[in-house]
Amino acid sequence: MPTKVLMLLNAPYPADIRIKKETGALLKAGHKIHLLCLRKKGQPGIELVEGIHVHRIDAGKNNYQLAFWDVIMSLTFVHPKFKAAIRTIVKQEQINLIHVHDLPLAGTALALKRELALKVIVDLHENYPEALRTWFVWKTNPIAQLKNFLFMNPDRWTRWEKKACEEADTIIAVVDEMKSRLMNQHNFTGEKIMVVSNTEEKTFINQKLDHSVYQNLTGKFIIIYSGGIGPHRGVDVAIKGMSHVSAPQNIHLVIVGFGSNAVMQNLQQIVADRNLSNVHFLGYQPFSKFFSYMSLADVNVIPHQSNGHTDHTIPHKLFQGMMTGKPMLVSSSAPLKRVVESCNSGLVFTAGDEVDFAKKVDQLYFNKELCLTLGANGKKATLEDNLNWEHEQQTLLYLYNKY
Repeated sequence: MPTKVLMLLNAPYPADIRIKKETGALLKAGHKIHLLCLRKKGQPGIELVEGIHVHRIDAGKNNYQLAFWDVIMSLTFVHPKFKAAIRTIVKQEQINLIHVHDLPLAGTALALKRELALKVIVDLHENYPEALRTWFVWKTNPIAQLKNFLFMNPDRWTRWEKKACEEADTIIAVVDEMKSRLMNQHNFTGEKIMVVSNTEEKTFINQKLDHSVYQNLTGKFIIIYSGGIGPHRGVDVAIKGMSHVSAPQNIHLVIVGFGSNAVMQNLQQIVADRNLSNVHFLGYQPFSKFFSYMSLADVNVIPHQSNGHTDHTIPHKLFQGMMTGKPMLVSSSAPLKRVVESCNSGLVFTAGDEVDFAKKVDQLYFNKELCLTLGANGKKATLEDNLNWEHEQQTLLYLYNKY
């Protein structure tokens, strides 16, 4: 039976690829979706976006405003502006199901659960308390450092995570390792937790191929990192590893994506300190070009550090990279290692080890047959077997049918 739901996102929309895939599957199944999120400058307060009724509120259009609301949520675990808007939308639209994306807004929905007779799904995109430990490693702004030290306490958020999961009706985890952690750390039974992973739609490979993306690197062996950049991503390890490869004049690392100024300055300093000419920063690129960057490279790399954050989430680009038919080079972060080894779709290097990274790069560089085999295995696992969104979405639809 079709359900009417209000989703909560503490960010602007459209932007989030996971929400785009979840809402797409739910809309096709006949469910009606309202989404409450932040408003960027120039965006309307209410808008219909690809079938989603988007409601936007003004609660942070610059880093200082966002930091203020981060502090408020960390003190009370309730966002006052979201809470007021939820109450209005729920009553106007007669909604009884809230789907919260990630931990920060869970408390806001749960604060209204009894008053408005709501069912609440908490969709944990990541291990948020552990993410707090890693996100701020390269922060240099003293005000930001003080704010994070005083208010963004990971241990306090861990205690809140347990309470929020206890009060939620259903928890969605993004990967098996996250489900196991919640069960073990908070003593939950598995029945309350469902895994809906970040697999990709098969239509990803239908993106138009742009052969110009590597026009300045013709004939080179290209390793591509694509996506967001932060201290936990391990991009610094990959860059350092490029100083150890056996053929630096032929093996090149291309970095597509961006991070904060502090993060990018840190990475560019590594390149300068090591005098590397085989590392290239291309900055932000539209998602419509990701297939081109991934499929025209020789290797797709995900060099995540292994920690409490990265070991309990999984990036979309793992499945995107496998769909291109090119080998993956991933760190030993638990979910990456498990998927790549189970599919035999790439090589695994020891997380944080720049020398082992270079060793695995050389192994791929000197063995074209191995590259072809690993790439074909990844393509089969994602396009012919079950590691795709067309299969994964069935779990989400099953969950919604219960409500």
